[in-house]
Amino acid sequence: MKKYFINTIVMVLFLAGFTSCQDDTEYDILWPIPEISSVSSYNDVLSSTITLKGNFTQVKSVYFGETKGDNLQVSADEQSLTIQVPRTMSVDGAPIIVSNEYRQTYSTSEKFVPIIPESSVSEVSDIQVGLTFIVTGENVDLLDEILIDGETAAVVSKGQNAIIVSVAGLDLKAGDLVDVDFVSLAKNDVPTVEKVNVIYPFITYEEVVIWDFADGTHEYIGEPTASVENGDVLGKTANYFSLRAPGYGWDKATGEMTSNEVPDISGIVTPYLTFAVRTPVGSGGYFQMEDQAGNWRHFGYGFDTGGEWVIISQPLKSNWEGGEFNSGDFKPKLGFKAGNAGTNQDLDIAFVKITEGQYDGSQDIGDVIGGSSKPAKIVVMGFEDTENWPDVMNGSEVIGSLDFRKDAIEPFYGDNFFTYVDDGSLGGWGAYWGQTISTDMSSVDLSLYEDPYLSFAVNSIDAQQYIIVRMYQYDEQLVMVQKFFPNTSKDWQTFQFSLFNTDMENWSDDSTDLGAHYKSKTRFAFDVPFDRIEVIVGRAGSNEVTVSIDEMVITEGARY
Repeated sequence: MKKYFINTIVMVLFLAGFTSCQDDTEYDILWPIPEISSVSSYNDVLSSTITLKGNFTQVKSVYFGETKGDNLQVSADEQSLTIQVPRTMSVDGAPIIVSNEYRQTYSTSEKFVPIIPESSVSEVSDIQVGLTFIVTGENVDLLDEILIDGETAAVVSKGQNAIIVSVAGLDLKAGDLVDVDFVSLAKNDVPTVEKVNVIYPFITYEEVVIWDFADGTHEYIGEPTASVENGDVLGKTANYFSLRAPGYGWDKATGEMTSNEVPDISGIVTPYLTFAVRTPVGSGGYFQMEDQAGNWRHFGYGFDTGGEWVIISQPLKSNWEGGEFNSGDFKPKLGFKAGNAGTNQDLDIAFVKITEGQYDGSQDIGDVIGGSSKPAKIVVMGFEDTENWPDVMNGSEVIGSLDFRKDAIEPFYGDNFFTYVDDGSLGGWGAYWGQTISTDMSSVDLSLYEDPYLSFAVNSIDAQQYIIVRMYQYDEQLVMVQKFFPNTSKDWQTFQFSLFNTDMENWSDDSTDLGAHYKSKTRFAFDVPFDRIEVIVGRAGSNEVTVSIDEMVITEGARY
């Protein structure tokens, strides 16, 4: 046998050498070569569909430079095709390249130069310290840069109408109000979103199901037999997908399962790709995950679970091959190549989903799995709950209202603010003592904070104003105040002080021994709740009273 093998090799080499001596021509197989004869447009909007004409026999992909086009449709006669311009192609333009099943390509000499649509932002979510936030709008995937108070933040996931932005490494503090700016690829002006809340990270378990077969159907296409069965899945009775079919190793796929939807993972901070799989005793099977953009990832190259359900949960964005993975444009596809399972393609799938972090089967939706439950701010007076802030009367005159100055200034935060005006009844340094606004604080636990600060915003006419913040403890027997004399000239200005580490002016009644004890205090007791926080407005000398107040809150440390 060995001698026969050697002689055969010698004969082949001899004949090959003889042929090359007689004829230098290479006798390659004449694979069909694609050709583009015309392009409907070399300049169109991203995501638009263009038409190519030519010879497209067995064409399987169209690229714009290095970026694969979307939704390829080849006509029945293979003389034309339509392709969607990819949103991630180079803005400077690129040649159009068609490729067929035989690895033959054709490239245009002229570049396709995309038209970049304008971006607009409709909403920015609260920003979780050290984690992420969401920007929604139109064409937000075409925002070239996101800045938080001038610092660049990284986009970690892109979708046409929503992107996820990371603030890891940025110096942000819960309770901050920050401005978010945008730079658009289209160079159109995108207005700044002002005063976005920075909050403590708070993570609950969430998941986005891609397939769970609960409705009794599946999206598998390929060699039989495929079905949805019902039985034990990780200790519970549930539906699962079952495939019993031949395997072809790595040579070809038995079939595929494709989703045409992009999973919305905007609410997931740390996405993991998670599935439960089982193979029969003595057999095996395999699939790889693909993203329909030419990228793929493996899970060990073959499943053999011995008849037991196994959960596999891995970071969504890791271990992709073939190109750059974009979770914002991810349309999941399972390619059922048996791989190292060889001729077997026998497996069951209970679910495929994207989970918040690594999933082990014990988590339920809504479970707290990380972060802090501490509020970023405690609202003392926000004025958004308008029913709780009726007009304040001095006799028959309205001297305080949510309606005053609404046409003159914008709110500092939210949609409302409260304004006091002058009714002519006050003398110099007089105040509306019987017309104050206040908030009950008896049920508010400030021990959550190490150094709680009270802050608020003020907007006045071009004249000094007089504002007193009066605070109470011990059943309103300890009374202390902070005084402010703003003149903001129709701009908003902020004021703040530490509730427990600031010396106060004491207004307690000292007519009793206990009152005299409280009167001796200059600071509030940290371990005692406040009874009430009150705002008193008066006249600074002879100046007219016109002052607006907004966003009085308590935060951990100084807010501004």
